[in-house]
Amino acid sequence: MTRIAHIATVLALLPIIGMLGFHWIEGWGYFDSLYMSVITLSTVGFSELEPLSRAGRAFVIVYLVVGMGVFFYGIVQIGELIVRAELSHWDWLGRRRMDMTLKSLEGHYIVCGAGRMGQSVCRHLHHEKLRFVVIDRDEMAVAACREEGWVAIHSDATDDRNLIEAGVERARGLATVLPSDADNLYVVLSAKLLAPQLQIISRATDEISAAKLEKAGANRVVSLYHTGGIKMAHLLLKPDLEDFFEIFGGDLDLAEIHVADDDSISGKRLNETDFSRMGVVIVGIRRAGGELILPPTGSTEIQVDDNLIALGKSDAIARMIGT
Repeated sequence: MTRIAHIATVLALLPIIGMLGFHWIEGWGYFDSLYMSVITLSTVGFSELEPLSRAGRAFVIVYLVVGMGVFFYGIVQIGELIVRAELSHWDWLGRRRMDMTLKSLEGHYIVCGAGRMGQSVCRHLHHEKLRFVVIDRDEMAVAACREEGWVAIHSDATDDRNLIEAGVERARGLATVLPSDADNLYVVLSAKLLAPQLQIISRATDEISAAKLEKAGANRVVSLYHTGGIKMAHLLLKPDLEDFFEIFGGDLDLAEIHVADDDSISGKRLNETDFSRMGVVIVGIRRAGGELILPPTGSTEIQVDDNLIALGKSDAIARMIGT
């Protein structure tokens, strides 16, 4: 507002300076001098009230050149301030909408890092129609995420306040894929303190960092070089099996299904269920006490609070989850 007041003051002084100039040089009255200064400054083309002297014409030349320059500069500055205020208003509205969206999220996922790996995680979550929030320091990466229609926060994921803003205490899981292992370690520590029950997956560049991340509280750690090495070894030793997964991998899906009290399958044996008819194979069962049955037999009884690890085609898994 101070800048606008300064510009308005300068613009208001222009006709006053012209009035005083015409009054002093030509000896006209103040009103006639003000009128002359206004029509000169506005370049409307009205004729002079009285013929100008040589000194009066010289004053008009200087007044017109300097006055028009100052006048248009002031108008441009005011226009710029108005546009900036309008943009700030829209930014404020966008920020307010994002804040409301973040406050409404529950049971969502948080992705720390919007690099290539982070965006790959986000695409998969988006494909599965899951709600998630991306946090990254890179403004361009955040803009790219927003263009995809994803909720993205331009901030530092290692700051507890930003994790809280992303709803870490209400989230279902967090993936930290920042370029630095130190940053990933910091995020894991912060997230575990803020939400002890949160499922945390972290990226690591080496085995030493992976061990530290697991000790810090990460439930799973993905070591890129280690995983890539295992994949290459499998391709060398078991090419036929790898060809199978290359053909069907895009169609296969793995899901974990929790058995509630009112589920119809509770108390049944696996061979008494319709899983095989639906095209789904139960490859493992995790009991409520932590026991892992891998693989379960047809006579294995399904109990309340079991987590069934199911493998099948994506559409079959989707149907089973929907039932």
